[in-house]
Order: sequence, then structure tokens, then C-alpha cells
Amino acid sequence: MSDPTAEGTRPQSEAAPPAPTDSAPNTAPPYTIDYTIDELMITVMARQLQGEVLVSSVTALGALAAHLAKRTHAPDLAVLSTPESGMEVAPIPTLTLGQFLTDAQQGIPLTMEDIFDAIFLDRFRIWINPAQVDRHGHVNITAIGPWDHPKVALVGSRGIPEDTSHLSQIFYYVTSHSPRSVVEHVDFRSGAGYGPDRVRELGQPGSPTLLVTNLGVFDWSGPDHTLAAVSLHPGVTAAMVAEATPFPVATPDPIPTTAAPTPAELALIRAADPLDVRKLEFLAGRAAAEGLVNIYERERQALHAAVWPHRRSR
Repeated sequence: MSDPTAEGTRPQSEAAPPAPTDSAPNTAPPYTIDYTIDELMITVMARQLQGEVLVSSVTALGALAAHLAKRTHAPDLAVLSTPESGMEVAPIPTLTLGQFLTDAQQGIPLTMEDIFDAIFLDRFRIWINPAQVDRHGHVNITAIGPWDHPKVALVGSRGIPEDTSHLSQIFYYVTSHSPRSVVEHVDFRSGAGYGPDRVRELGQPGSPTLLVTNLGVFDWSGPDHTLAAVSLHPGVTAAMVAEATPFPVATPDPIPTTAAPTPAELALIRAADPLDVRKLEFLAGRAAAEGLVNIYERERQALHAAVWPHRRSR
């Protein structure tokens, strides 16, 4: 089997049963499926979303997970693309999302007050892509390095403090599982994980629930609420996880294998993202810049073809 963590590879794996699930035992596959790591991660992420909740889809993988969940097992989800484009527009990843989707799909407008009301009532779900996540589930999207002289200034904590103090389910994903992103201790605590201060000041709501990476699915069920493997993706071993993680990860024996996407799930993902915007989250440096330019130009042409004839007919 090829390395499932490498961008562009298409590992072959076992099929998931029709019912949504995080992992499946190693049994004889009924058929073979061809997919990429981004599609596997999106499928796992989608299977966590359910119920009558508002789902924010601010990243490509988050948008596709919401799209997939709503069209398979969770029709009651209310999907928020952006506050500008509103609720219940199609959460399709684009580089120029806002006004086009509002014009074309008549999205239901929401205010930031509406969104925070949903958070405080525990009716909100989001997949967060942190710069760092540590062994106890604290996350960082604020700064890398010392606070008084950071190496990198990031976007700031945004709504994560509220999410990690009010929601009963907190979901994270990391596209490159390495000692740079999965760390012993975060450089800045943008969102609270487990620890004595949570028990003392916040209580149980807001505790991190799940972490999906390009190596596997993890939670914080290890000793003293530390990171533990739930399942590993096809072709990934415990030794690979140990090499990519700067602290011990609790691992069951035997280790379940992450359930593969079904053909129907793959079809939905690929139809929703024909420009492969999702793959930008796995690129860096020059490759990311070139991918961005390529997708932007293809999207510009597609939107021009879709919108211009419609506007000329008005």
C-alpha cells in the first residue's frame, strides 16, 4: 500500500459499512475503494456531525464535511458558510465565496449575535484547524513562539474561547501530524483543553472531543486526559504516530483501522469540490502559491460563465 499521508496518493482500503462510524475492524473488504487522504479526513469529520445544530464551515475541509453530513445521515443540520453569505447556502469551498453565494442562493442572513446565541445554547458545531494542539487538548491559533516576541503572529483566538467553554463537542483537525502541530504544550492557549484549571474554572462543557489528522483519529481518553488513538488510517502504524508526536500517545491493541469513504460519499465530495480547493490545506510554500493561483483562475472562469449570462438577461 502507498503512503496514505502523502498528498496526491490514492490508498486502497476497506469499505465502510453504510451506517456512519469512526472506525471499522480489519475484515475482508466487500469491495475496493480508491481515495485520497483529504477525502478520508473529510468523511471522518462528516460522520461526527448530527442533530439539529448550526454547523460553521469556514475551511474547505469543514465545508465539505458539513455538506457531506447534511446530504447523507444528518439532514437536520443548519449549515453556516459565512456571516456574510448566511445560513443554508451550499457550503461549497470557493476562494471568492461571500457575495456570489448570497446572490445566487438566497442565503438566510445571520448576525454574530445569532451565532453566539447558538454557541451559548450548545447548538453550534465547528471543525477547527489549529496551528498547535497539545497532549491535553489545548489549542493555539494566536502566536508561535514567546508571547512578548513571537516568531509568527496568527489570526488570534477569535471564537475559540467561547467554543471551548460552552460546547459539549469540540472538533479539531490537523492536515500534517508532526511535532510542529501536535505538541507537548501549546505556545499560547487560544482554546482550553483538559487540566486542573478547567475543572476549577470552566467545568466539563467545552472539553475537546476529537482530533482528526493525516495519520489517524484521536481523542483525549489517555491517562489524565492525554491524547489517545481511536483509529489509524490504512497504512499507518503506531510507530509512525510515535515518530510524529513528541509525547506518548495511548494506543489500543489491536488498533482499529479508520473506515474508508463509501463510493457515494466520495461522489458527493468530488462533485462539491471540482476545483480541488480542499487540497490547498495540504500544501505549503511554492506549491501552495501555485495551487492557489491555478484554482483562483479556474474558479474565476467558472463563476464568469455561470453568472454573466444570468446578469445580462435581467
